[in-house]
Amino acid sequence: MPGPKKQLTPMQMKFSQLIVYGVEGNPITKTEAARLAGYSDAANEGSKMTNPSKYPLVCAYISNLRDEVREKYGISFEGHLEELGKIRDRGKKDNKNLAAAATTEIARGKVAGYYIDQKIVRHGKIDDLNLDQLYERMKTIKQKNEKVLQAKKLLAKD
Repeated sequence: MPGPKKQLTPMQMKFSQLIVYGVEGNPITKTEAARLAGYSDAANEGSKMTNPSKYPLVCAYISNLRDEVREKYGISFEGHLEELGKIRDRGKKDNKNLAAAATTEIARGKVAGYYIDQKIVRHGKIDDLNLDQLYERMKTIKQKNEKVLQAKKLLAKD
């Protein structure tokens, strides 16, 4: 079975950049990103392009772009949570409405990829799994993302 393609097309690069940076700093949907990147079947392509099994190189490029944004703006998960905590504490202490500050910090988190708009239907809890089931689930997750990890290595070589 052949590995992932070794190079992104210009349309894939534009799609990835639109997913990460949006338009004029505003987030857009996968469909809109695909349409703006030039795909004719934008709804279908937008969804497929972010599937690591079908387009691992695109997913790896998106991940790399998000890493660059986090590094450029000094955004870390721990720092993000700390800043949200400070905003909350200031709001409690000063009795001021800090909605704008909170919204700004959440927007920074979205740009960094900490928030993903998706709905997940859950059937059961991780706490309900025994140790063997947990290991099997972790193995499945690793296998599912193996192509993205390989693609990230290919991008790092370039």
